[in-house]
Amino acid sequence: MTSRTPGLPRPIAVEWKLDRSNALLAEARRLIPGVTQSLMKRPEMYALGSFPVYLDGGEGALVRDVDGNEYIDYICGLGANTLGHNHPAVVRTIRERLEKGVLHSLPTEIEVTATRALVDLIPGAEMARFFKTGADATSAALRLARHVTGKEKVVTIGYNGWHDQFMFDTPGVPAVLREYTYRMPLMAEADERPLLDLITDKGSEIAAVLLSLPYKRCVSAEFLRVLRETCHAHGVLFVLDEVVTGFRLARGGAQEFYGISADFVCLSKGIAAGMPLSAIAGPREVMSRLAELQVSTTFGGEMLSLEVCKAVLAEYRDTDYIERLAALGKRLREGVNDKAAKNGAPLRVVGYDSIPFFLFADDLATHTRLAAQFVGAMAKRGVLLRRDVSFLCGAHTEAQVDFTIEAAHDALVEMARSGAFEGSPAGARS
Repeated sequence: MTSRTPGLPRPIAVEWKLDRSNALLAEARRLIPGVTQSLMKRPEMYALGSFPVYLDGGEGALVRDVDGNEYIDYICGLGANTLGHNHPAVVRTIRERLEKGVLHSLPTEIEVTATRALVDLIPGAEMARFFKTGADATSAALRLARHVTGKEKVVTIGYNGWHDQFMFDTPGVPAVLREYTYRMPLMAEADERPLLDLITDKGSEIAAVLLSLPYKRCVSAEFLRVLRETCHAHGVLFVLDEVVTGFRLARGGAQEFYGISADFVCLSKGIAAGMPLSAIAGPREVMSRLAELQVSTTFGGEMLSLEVCKAVLAEYRDTDYIERLAALGKRLREGVNDKAAKNGAPLRVVGYDSIPFFLFADDLATHTRLAAQFVGAMAKRGVLLRRDVSFLCGAHTEAQVDFTIEAAHDALVEMARSGAFEGSPAGARS
């Protein structure tokens, strides 16, 4: 077996094999519609044929696939594994609390204590309700907003989940639902004015703006302040979808990071470091109205996820987790951007340092083509990335980030030699 450096993936000795992954994929195509449970985990979303499909386990920021290959993981459970794999706080809590049961017939104490821990961490929060998925939380948020305001239409920004009101233009969804949702982009500064104008013009019929921050760029605090003021001037609730950004930009999320206040927020992924849990949280004046609605889920009170949530929130609160993410993300961004510039590659790491976006071009087709080649080249060097936004976790180390930077250098050199960048727009280098 090839020797390894502690904390780094074991080098591939001779040939990178994915035989077991490919065999499982063939079987999954016969058994599972879409191969897996999340669109974002489908093999076509990475580099089909040159990227592992199935993982077997992990420790910290390292994972191994079913063929025994090892990688530094920047996919991090699509952002949910904020602390890394098998973090002691998560494993210990599950082992200690499992004997109490998983789901009881009446409420349990952990519903109260986990809620208290959550509202203590989220700015402006006085009450919260738990669900299981991010889409559960965002859907509950819009139902609450419609109830509170008496208005039916909503504005959505970014990806807010797979439920009908968000995906009104996809197969299987009644076409009439598009009449109730304005989907607005916020990928460029030029998108800001049309959004504000829409709220000004249509505010009398809009219940809420549900904002998931873009990952390709950092919006300004001033814009968010103006957006919030515009919403309130027209009786529109300003709701932050922090399913991804929560517990990454700051302990209190985007509200704390930007110094703004939302009417309430939606949370998931990092709320329990990989255990299935989501929530909405906000001031009592708004949140208390949720009791008047048919918003109910059996598994919202599942005890292990709530126990882990409480333990994980303590990790965020009592350690330098947030500062480490920011520092490691900055190191990664500056290192990769330096290698790309020196190699004349049209790659730029942009966005928030804890949520790095590897951008090759503003043109989607060009970016997708180059990003697929890049993540494939990185995988065979022991690094797992997504084709757009990736994630730092609390288990990453400086040595792993430096390894990633050098792997990016080698991958970009390989791509340049193959002619991958010829004719590609250089916009991402600016």
